Amino acid sequence: MATTDARTGVDADADPGTEIDWDVPSDETPVRCPRCERPFRTEQYRDLHLAEHGLDSLSDLEREAYRAALDAEDDDLFVFHLKVVAALSILYTVLVLAYMVFGV
Repeated sequence: MATTDARTGVDADADPGTEIDWDVPSDETPVRCPRCERPFRTEQYRDLHLAEHGLDSLSDLEREAYRAALDAEDDDLFVFHLKVVAALSILYTVLVLAYMVFGV
């Protein structure tokens, strides 16, 4: 039975020379990692991936790009959490009002 590395999604038992089919649509021009040539949809994803090769091995420019991508990801996650809280609040309000009006 094949085991898959949860972090990379790569078959751990595969031959190291095996070509991996990454899920990047053909209509997009992928941004590639300079170390492993893995394609990414955006530069932000590539910059986050560079940390997997070790923060010590990154140049100053790559380290700054990684920190900027990490900050952008944190901001995106915060906005997502706000949207979830707003959606849950609206749902709760609608259910309480429906209960009050219809006495279900």
